[in-house]
Amino acid sequence: MHSTKSKKAIGIIGGMGPYAGLDLERKVFDSVNASSDQDFPDVMMISASRLIPDRSYYILHPDTENPCIGISYCVKKLADMGATHIAIPCNTAHSPIIMNQVRRFIEVNGIDVTLMNIVEETYKWVKENIPAKKLVLYATQGTYYSKVYNLFFDAQKNDQDQQEHFIVEPDDLDKQLIWNAIYSREYGIKAYSNPIQNQAIENFRIVTEKMFAQGYDTFIMGCTEIPLAMGRLRMPITKIDPAKIMARALVKAVCPDRLKEF
Repeated sequence: MHSTKSKKAIGIIGGMGPYAGLDLERKVFDSVNASSDQDFPDVMMISASRLIPDRSYYILHPDTENPCIGISYCVKKLADMGATHIAIPCNTAHSPIIMNQVRRFIEVNGIDVTLMNIVEETYKWVKENIPAKKLVLYATQGTYYSKVYNLFFDAQKNDQDQQEHFIVEPDDLDKQLIWNAIYSREYGIKAYSNPIQNQAIENFRIVTEKMFAQGYDTFIMGCTEIPLAMGRLRMPITKIDPAKIMARALVKAVCPDRLKEF
């Protein structure tokens, strides 16, 4: 569903985790070509972590509460506040088992908003900007399990009906290092978003050096908290940031004349 409101505004459903929401909002402002306060688009964010259970936990335990309930509540709140284009800075939340229910809620209740999709926007950006190759996906257990990135990338074809970009996943031990970098209560990004702990950065360095040695040089940071740590790596690799891509898509949707050049 696409918004029909004449005055466009950005809505962000934060809290997954809280710093990921802040990071997206900052990247929205960084994407605007503005010379005064009044040049920026209206942006509103709800950060309601207590209402939205962990997305990976739900995907692995589907008999528990679906995060779509809390997300849908935030969609309605943002729409009532005037948001026309809403983004969810959580890749795992875009898994069909969650996102399809949110879209259904919007449709059934006739909510006049455009719900953006961070995975779809990343896929479109890669298709336009990255030559054919294999892309390493760093993500949560829920994103890996749901194959939400594969749903987009495996379906793409060029004019010769051939797939050009392929998703590659680290091995299970390296996936655990990534998971720990995000979720560890001792040093993970969710527990220590500011400042980021050195061990979280080190985990990404270990896995990335291993993948780089295998010939991979392009990485999708497929969890909105990963750039907070992996962004500090200094390596000859291409780091694709879905949050930055989403931020630019939001600005293009609400005020295209003010979108900054890359």
